Amino acid sequence: MSLLQVVLLAIVQGLAELLPVSSSAHVVVAAVPACLNIRHAGVVGAVQGLSLPFRGFSRSGATISTGMLAGVSKQTAETFSFALAVVLTPVVVARETMRLVQMQSTSGIRSISSVFGLCILGAALAFLAGLVALKWLSRWLESGRWYLFGIYCLVAAAAVFALYRSGY
Repeated sequence: MSLLQVVLLAIVQGLAELLPVSSSAHVVVAAVPACLNIRHAGVVGAVQGLSLPFRGFSRSGATISTGMLAGVSKQTAETFSFALAVVLTPVVVARETMRLVQMQSTSGIRSISSVFGLCILGAALAFLAGLVALKWLSRWLESGRWYLFGIYCLVAAAAVFALYRSGY
């Protein structure tokens, strides 16, 4: 994989925060807001867990929407949603690192360090692009335009389904 491919894929990964695609590039949040009760936290956490096996499903969108439907404020739902991502991100990074090591042993790559440097660069660029995308998503939420994200997800899902049905 070339340096240009890594840069492009990293930017796509980060911008995927705006798509109905989950991404591991989330903002770190230190504490769960005090105005979130155990029942709300349990329901939002359950939705986060149920979303995990579905590639292309926006966990952030699902958890924020669930929190808001449960009566939690927009800001609290957003903060808690990204706090949940903090718990998952190290696990995902560890899993992908193990996959990279396994790939080395099965594909005959002599030095994992040649691939590892590109992975670090890709992760850093994806993180930066993700921050930009999350800022945009947060503005939609805070300005009362959250429904636009839902509409976008439906349109994007229809487009992906159409591409899939046509053989892509």
